[in-house]
Amino acid sequence: MAKLLSEINKVDIAIVPASINGASTGTYYNMGLRNKALFVWETGAMAAGVTSVAQVMQAQDAAGTGAKPVTNNAATITANTKVAAATLTVDTVVATNKVTVNGLVFEAAANADLAKRKFAVGADDAGCATSLAAAINHATAGVPGVTASAAQAVVTLTVDEPGEMTITITDATAVRIVPATLRAIGYVECDTAFLDHDAGFNYVALKVTNSAAALTGAVLVRGENRYSPLTNQVAAAKVDVEP
Repeated sequence: MAKLLSEINKVDIAIVPASINGASTGTYYNMGLRNKALFVWETGAMAAGVTSVAQVMQAQDAAGTGAKPVTNNAATITANTKVAAATLTVDTVVATNKVTVNGLVFEAAANADLAKRKFAVGADDAGCATSLAAAINHATAGVPGVTASAAQAVVTLTVDEPGEMTITITDATAVRIVPATLRAIGYVECDTAFLDHDAGFNYVALKVTNSAAALTGAVLVRGENRYSPLTNQVAAAKVDVEP
């Protein structure tokens, strides 16, 4: 029988979920018995323009002695770019105001023409949001794989198959159509060959730098173990195997 994922990968807390504004470095873990480190980090709400940069750090011990970056091991989450869920808040939209979702342009007009990706300005913001959501959901002219729902002046966008696609919002008319990220995920992977072993750097951690406050958390998956068996040190565990 093939090994379970939990038998070949070590899972640990890289960064405890918290609101991070600026830089924060998580726990350092020993890579002495493993060849690969995969850090997966997730952000919550992010306003337009906010970024979250993840950088793999290396150190000589668990206390972070001599901490320094691992070269070319950083990635950036940018608000509203390839995110898992997002919102559009409308505010006194007028005709010709536009927003682009996954490359498709939706334009406000006096009257809706959803097949042409035109949504109605409406009598108020709630009406406008409802029309915009309907345009995004249109069977032929809408955004494939994305569902929009309206509540008052806010349109929420989610993907139909989580993990299989993302949402990118661009060219929104400033102030009148305001995009924001609800949640996003990213990862950085490091091979121990990139660590400065000669100087005793065998520990890795994740450093996250947010340009504005955002709820952020991360996990570390260590793999390609040099020895077995592997034991995950966790508070609870359950696996399903063949009877």
